[in-house]
Amino acid sequence: MPDKAFHYDVTIVPDRPKKFYRQAFDVFRTQYLKNAIAAFDGRKSCYAVDKLTTPIDGKVEVIDRYGRTVHYTITIKETDNSIVDLSSLRSYMKDKIYDKPMRAMQCLEVVLAEPCNKNAIRAGRSFFMKSGNGPPVELRDGYEALVGLYQSFVLGDKPFVNVDVSHKSFPMSMPVIDYMVNHNRIRMDDIRSGNCNNNLRDVLSFLKDINIVYEPPKSFASTPRAYKVNGFSQQPPKMLKFESDGKVITVEEYFASRGYKLQYPNLYCLHVGPPAKNIYLPVELCRIEEGQALNRKDGANQVSAMIKFAATSTNVRKQKIMDLLKHFNHNADPSVSRFGIRITNDFITVASRLLMAPQLEYNGKNFQSPSNGSWYMNRCQFLKTHEKQHKWSIMDCDKSRIQYGKLEELASLVLQQSRNVNVRLEAKPDIRKFRDERHLDEQFKDLKSKNFDLVFVIIPNFGPQYEVIKQKAELQYGLLTQCIKQNSIERRLNAQLVDNVLLKVNSKLNGINHKIKDDPRIMLANVMYLGADVTHPSPDQRDIPSVVGVAGSHDPYGASYNMQYRLQTSGTGGAREEIEDMESIVTEHLRVYKQYRGTYPEHIIYYRDGVSDGQFMKIENIEIRAIEVACRKLQNNYTPKICCVIVVKRHHTRFFPVTAPHPRNKFNNVDPGTIIDRTIVHPNEMQFFMVSHQSIQGTAKPTRYNVIKNTGNLDIDLLQQLTYNLCHLFPRCNRSVSYPAPAYLAHLAAARGRVYIFNARLTRSLKEEYQKRLIVPAFLKSNPMYFV
Repeated sequence: MPDKAFHYDVTIVPDRPKKFYRQAFDVFRTQYLKNAIAAFDGRKSCYAVDKLTTPIDGKVEVIDRYGRTVHYTITIKETDNSIVDLSSLRSYMKDKIYDKPMRAMQCLEVVLAEPCNKNAIRAGRSFFMKSGNGPPVELRDGYEALVGLYQSFVLGDKPFVNVDVSHKSFPMSMPVIDYMVNHNRIRMDDIRSGNCNNNLRDVLSFLKDINIVYEPPKSFASTPRAYKVNGFSQQPPKMLKFESDGKVITVEEYFASRGYKLQYPNLYCLHVGPPAKNIYLPVELCRIEEGQALNRKDGANQVSAMIKFAATSTNVRKQKIMDLLKHFNHNADPSVSRFGIRITNDFITVASRLLMAPQLEYNGKNFQSPSNGSWYMNRCQFLKTHEKQHKWSIMDCDKSRIQYGKLEELASLVLQQSRNVNVRLEAKPDIRKFRDERHLDEQFKDLKSKNFDLVFVIIPNFGPQYEVIKQKAELQYGLLTQCIKQNSIERRLNAQLVDNVLLKVNSKLNGINHKIKDDPRIMLANVMYLGADVTHPSPDQRDIPSVVGVAGSHDPYGASYNMQYRLQTSGTGGAREEIEDMESIVTEHLRVYKQYRGTYPEHIIYYRDGVSDGQFMKIENIEIRAIEVACRKLQNNYTPKICCVIVVKRHHTRFFPVTAPHPRNKFNNVDPGTIIDRTIVHPNEMQFFMVSHQSIQGTAKPTRYNVIKNTGNLDIDLLQQLTYNLCHLFPRCNRSVSYPAPAYLAHLAAARGRVYIFNARLTRSLKEEYQKRLIVPAFLKSNPMYFV
């Protein structure tokens, strides 16, 4: 690799369509740069090892796949700071440079993408194959799964290329009529008669912002053209009029005048192209364009089908990656070669350590030892339960039509299993029905007035849903609810289901299911565990705010938590990853901690989820500073020791054991408790990977932990074991989860905040909207873990 490269600005006019930029740059490189080797990022930057003669501009033309010619003018000039120091990639590990050599990494990522851009569809850092070996994998609802190669540049003891297999849903290429018939179950008779025109909402939810290809009839003698879909017309072609050659005619008459008779003159047209222009096309002449990487959230059907397709053993995943690397053949690309890079043909082998799983303590000094990431209670009782007999009810919706005997069976099972774990419930629940939302209100009001402690609500398949129930119970009445789906009652009502529900119920009733057995080597006295997460809406969900969730512990074991949520700005260019209101949130968590413990914590261990590498400094400068300010304002000279650990799940590092698969481990994953903190982590940062769970299906995803603040100088070994222990304290299951309970509970807190704004039209400021959705204060105080 040479010591330096040159960075150039690329300006392309007009700025649309962008999808031909690479093609245009390649033509420009051949015609004006004498075939010089230059790696282009597809937007506005290119990199070259050999200095180019600039500035230079020129006109080029490219022909799209439908035979249409597109013209561009391209200008290349040096950037203000044009020399990229590639030698920094040789020295960062020796020179103790704490700022990563970002410019050199960006340059090499563009270079490594060159061989992939030529024959793949790009989405983020992944490159998806346009055609696979076998038939497409359908995901239902008009989508198919494509397999791609993820690649990025990472810094360990030396620079590495991180490669992985990616899976993404793409709309299937097909005539729009076929989509309507096969995926929306619209009958051909209704398409011919136009009886489906008032029911095209589902079709539009799929087609909106998708590119379709308009294929003119042969009599038009013109080439196909791609357009973006805006919606449907208000009238069918036989009524929809426009002006042509000075005459006002219908769309149907226009096509007839040019030798084509429309097959479906009663079906609304597609409104396409710039929204301000009235371009309407008959649906029968449109097909969905292939290879579109959409920025939208997958539906439940697609997610379920994708998991089944993508979940493979480590051996299969590794082979998929090797096949993709062979296909893209980086080492044969002239740009990769000219930059002096060569990718080896196998993965790096790293040393790992295995942490001991903690012993879990239940009531009466009974201990259980996890095996392979899970454990059974084996007739143990919960560590702590509330002493009072709880008044409880079961509520079911008339629309579910569940037989009364089934509700009595649920009541009997709940009583029987609750005695086993020492959760005290009154011998007879109040079993009630509700008709609709209004009647649900009346029932909640009555239950609250009669001081019921807990209400099991069966969520009907059709009727008031989870979000409505939680909004009413927690924001209006302050009533503790435990929801169970109608399908669960009808299909799998048994002792195991009820046992799993009781794990949540005990936590909600201020109990503690279990704790980690005391170990003086890793005990921290007087510590508050904080977890924080920010959930953002998907790119197609405009006008929905981001939701902040922060969970804070208030017991000696890191098992009991309270939550705070907030709404903050989202949307294009406005989404903020850092938490704006951290000071007031932490103030409240410290107040609750002191209320329970009689003192403020000496240590605050803060697990921050959902942050990308580029945001670490912002978290330190904004959120940690806000925590420090909150502490100082509560009490003079109160400065607890703060350790901030960033929890990173969105990465593509995977571990493939070199040993043969064990019969009990069919996916051949590494064991829970596996730690890797050498070789592939940055030598100048406190960083480690951990697999703390047993993957139920597919290859286990390790969690990466970055320690960005550690004022108490906690030892890395202590932090690793402490983090692993906290993965065993998630109250919903008797399994070790993939990241620590404080961060997991913060995710649940943010999810509950999203429930509170479900289906709401947010017209005021977010602070006002939040004030309208405050959790009933007395309820928040009496049942702080209601949100699990």
